[in-house]
Amino acid sequence: MDKEREDEIDLAQLTDYFGYQLRQAQTASFRDLSEPFRELDVTPGEFSLMTIVKLNPDIRQTDLLRIYRLDKSTMSVAVKRLVGRGLVTQDQLPGDRRFHGLSLTEAGREVLAAATALVEAQERRMEDALGDIDKEAMMKALRRIVGALRRD
Repeated sequence: MDKEREDEIDLAQLTDYFGYQLRQAQTASFRDLSEPFRELDVTPGEFSLMTIVKLNPDIRQTDLLRIYRLDKSTMSVAVKRLVGRGLVTQDQLPGDRRFHGLSLTEAGREVLAAATALVEAQERRMEDALGDIDKEAMMKALRRIVGALRRD
């Protein structure tokens, strides 16, 4: 659809809904990172997963399931992809044969460093776009929304 035609479409009250604007912001953020992340062969979800694994070596998949609130099969696919690419290892935890711990490989640390640089550059562009709006107040408001809508 061309820009002129797009501008003629009435979105009614959609643009006044927090949920709509949050989704638009998330979509814009993902779209902005899609090409550079594609070059790294990583998705935004994998970036998040690798960030947590880096900071929590030997983390169990069950812990990640609780954090992300995903079903087991979705998490298994993501972990298998990262393990298959040599970015994450899945090692049996000492003293517990039931669980495997996830850790980043050196290749995983390199990919994560490159992806983190892209995300941090995007963060700076978003902060510039917000101008005088207090980042901490904005983050606090977003966390309150998450908390209010969370179903535990």
